[in-house]
Amino acid sequence: MLVFPQLTTGAAVQYPVTRTYVTRTVANTLADGSMVIFADPDAGMRRWELRSAGLTLLEWTAIDTLFQAVAGRHATFTFLDPAGNLLLRSEAFGDPAWDNSALIQLTPGIDDPLGTTRATHVVNSGSAAGGVAQTLAVPGNFRYTLSAWVKATGVSNVTLSATTAGGSATRMIALTSQWKRISLDVGLALDTDSIVFGVELEAGATVDLFGMQVEAQLGASDYKQTSGSAGVHAAARFAEDTLTATARGTDMFDAVIGIVAS
Repeated sequence: MLVFPQLTTGAAVQYPVTRTYVTRTVANTLADGSMVIFADPDAGMRRWELRSAGLTLLEWTAIDTLFQAVAGRHATFTFLDPAGNLLLRSEAFGDPAWDNSALIQLTPGIDDPLGTTRATHVVNSGSAAGGVAQTLAVPGNFRYTLSAWVKATGVSNVTLSATTAGGSATRMIALTSQWKRISLDVGLALDTDSIVFGVELEAGATVDLFGMQVEAQLGASDYKQTSGSAGVHAAARFAEDTLTATARGTDMFDAVIGIVAS
């Protein structure tokens, strides 16, 4: 898949990153002079400005190779928002975006660690392990961090997992009755086009779950709630038809890169 590359350190980009939202409002002036105004959500656009300093030759070559492959602004590629949560509907675990096990029961509206009632009570009523999971169309050779807030009713363990064709990463974590933010570092190093990220419960286990997040970087950042859109932009483009880097040495390049996505 064509995807904007990660840095060799496993970071998504260098910071700071500027992210801009552009929206459009349609105004219709009627014959009597009155005006009808409504939002046009289909015309929305996001733009990122990536200011990269000290890129290695390998990193700069990967970006330039992608630029040549898509002919500047002409074709699209996948861009993983470095400041976003890659999961859709990060709190609505009953939404079709999630691929839950058949015997998982969900009760939303539970007290969460942020002082609101957006957590979900999850029961695995089956006789085998099962849980909640979501499949993302992302490259299997990137580094990721999966995180979630979890607490148990009674004594229980959960397993964080990331699975793709040919490999997986898992971590079993013991829970208590107190909220705990848990995480899994993922480095599958496989040439695949999708990964299933999930939280698995033991047979008969009951837990409260909140704020699942996947990021294309090492380590979890502050939680970002998502709804109908998330951080995987499958139709991103370069913002310009030129791409310029300043060489400060044989293995040190600076560049400002613009990316847009509708």
